[in-house]
Amino acid sequence: MLFYKSFNYIIKRGRIFSRVITDTCNHRHQNTNKRLLSAGQEPHDRSPSNWKNNGTPEIIIGITILSLLGIDRFLQNRQDENRRLVMSKLQAVIREDERNEMERNQKNIADLEMKDMKCLFSCTVRRLPKYFDGSKCLMGVKVGDEVSVLEENVGPDGTYHLCRLERNGNTAVSTGWFPISCLEKQP
Repeated sequence: MLFYKSFNYIIKRGRIFSRVITDTCNHRHQNTNKRLLSAGQEPHDRSPSNWKNNGTPEIIIGITILSLLGIDRFLQNRQDENRRLVMSKLQAVIREDERNEMERNQKNIADLEMKDMKCLFSCTVRRLPKYFDGSKCLMGVKVGDEVSVLEENVGPDGTYHLCRLERNGNTAVSTGWFPISCLEKQP
């Protein structure tokens, strides 16, 4: 019961206090209006000429700052996206270059192994096949060239020989497949 009485007392005091503050503010506001009227001014001047005193410059500055921050954030995101795109392209190019380098190394190793292979027999090129330019073909061959056969009956249906073209003695120029039908075996 004591708590209830003390609580009611606080509420009544709070109402009285809030009435006093409200009355004081209203009285000051009325006094200010009376002073403005006696000076020939309107109590609440809301004319466009009073824009400097109503917070408009602060609002404009705040909106400008927020706009600039938004634009800056947008441009930073765009730049980050461009960087990621360039990095992914560079990584793709690097991976492709590494893959090509590995293929070249493997081809060089295979060429070295073919250079070390022993010649089974020699053949003379009698004609050049039409449309003969694959990746495993013997390149740089002319009619009448002498080639060394390293392996017989290779490729699709066994219709090719693995040959090595040598010029200036034992310098291997090219190694690859050549059609059996275009070669003539030397005795």
